[in-house]
Amino acid sequence: MIIDLPSTNSSKINKALVDLREKGGSVTLGRVLTLVIVAEESATEDPIEAANAASFEHPCRVIVVARGVRRASPRMDAQIRVGGDAGASEVVVLRLYGTLVDHGSSVVVPLLLADAPVVAWWPGEAPDVPADDPIGALAERRITDAAAARRPTAQLAKRVASYRPGDTDLSWTRITRWRGLLASTLDQPPHDKVTAASVAGAPDSPSADLLAAWLAVALKCPVKRIKSPAKSGPGLHSVILTRRAGDISLSRPQTITAELKVGSQPERHVALPRRGLRDCLAEELRRLDADDVYAEVLSKGLALVARHAGTEPSRGRASGGHASRGRASGGDASRGRASRGSASGNSKAEATRTGTTATRSRTGTSGSSNGSTPTRRTRTSTESKAATVAPAVAVTDTAAAKANGSAATGAGPGGTPTSENPTTVNATTTTATTRTTRRRRAAKSSSSS
Repeated sequence: MIIDLPSTNSSKINKALVDLREKGGSVTLGRVLTLVIVAEESATEDPIEAANAASFEHPCRVIVVARGVRRASPRMDAQIRVGGDAGASEVVVLRLYGTLVDHGSSVVVPLLLADAPVVAWWPGEAPDVPADDPIGALAERRITDAAAARRPTAQLAKRVASYRPGDTDLSWTRITRWRGLLASTLDQPPHDKVTAASVAGAPDSPSADLLAAWLAVALKCPVKRIKSPAKSGPGLHSVILTRRAGDISLSRPQTITAELKVGSQPERHVALPRRGLRDCLAEELRRLDADDVYAEVLSKGLALVARHAGTEPSRGRASGGHASRGRASGGDASRGRASRGSASGNSKAEATRTGTTATRSRTGTSGSSNGSTPTRRTRTSTESKAATVAPAVAVTDTAAAKANGSAATGAGPGGTPTSENPTTVNATTTTATTRTTRRRRAAKSSSSS
């Protein structure tokens, strides 16, 4: 049964509920709590359907605060649903317009069940600090859903900063079965310590972030959060726990069945469907006290995962930087050695060219005793003779080299050579050989005359 009350107030709504109880047999004596749902007017049906399904496990009064257009005139339209349209509960939908949008708590308080706990639920965008919200301040439990926000990762960061005892998030509820499967697997022998873990999921999956944080707190080991490609689908994809006795792998393709592999044991298939909104809400309504595990995961676990993800790549980059600088230094040293070698080679080549030029010049100007100009054949012959008699005049060459003094050999005081370049000595020796050859030829020409 659905009853519409346009442009009404809280007093008229309460009167209509009493009339329904007296005339239609609808009773509220079995209600265990009041569930307040705060959502936009266009996004209320799915949360109402989930609340109706959860009411078979938790009979309650559901009050829906549907925020309408703020620019409209202030008014409140109400709708009451009982019987088959409300499951095991009674649903009161309050559509607020104008300035009433910001004063939802004022119309909610008169409709709360007496002496019953209050649970507030934001199925979409939630306030920055749910405990400080006027409706959140009325509730013992405050339920949010970071995955339903426009920016799930940013919404999860807000939950970390604004946590108060009694806060929870449906992204945390969605990984309950994952946590149960992993915990039961670790309870089986061999009971080796987990040394590392990795969690793969969609880049914007807060459930994957929370599962990685839970593993970091529970196992006290490094946990890596792997962001899967977008084509892999939403939510969680796989978890790998590294142990000495063999890894534990739990992966779920885009089906309702997951694959569990423990070490060398055969692969097993377990039922792991994606949890719907009804299941998650029903689980959260089972407890009204603070979730200490969720609080620890928010305060410590996420920081542990972020610290591991931030420090390990930094160390790698630092080492690479030092190695690059080392390679650069080695390259500079190599270039320095190459430059020195090139300069030394250039000096040797220049000295060799100078000595050869001087030898050819002196050999070309030496002629016969009658003053005739030597021909090309005479120069070639002279060079050949000089090469032939070079071994025979080695002692004479050495004495001539010593007689030339420091100007030719670069000798310092006491006859000690100061030059480290042997090319200069070779050039001087060649010059002395040429002079000796010239004197021998002159003597031979005189004797033949």
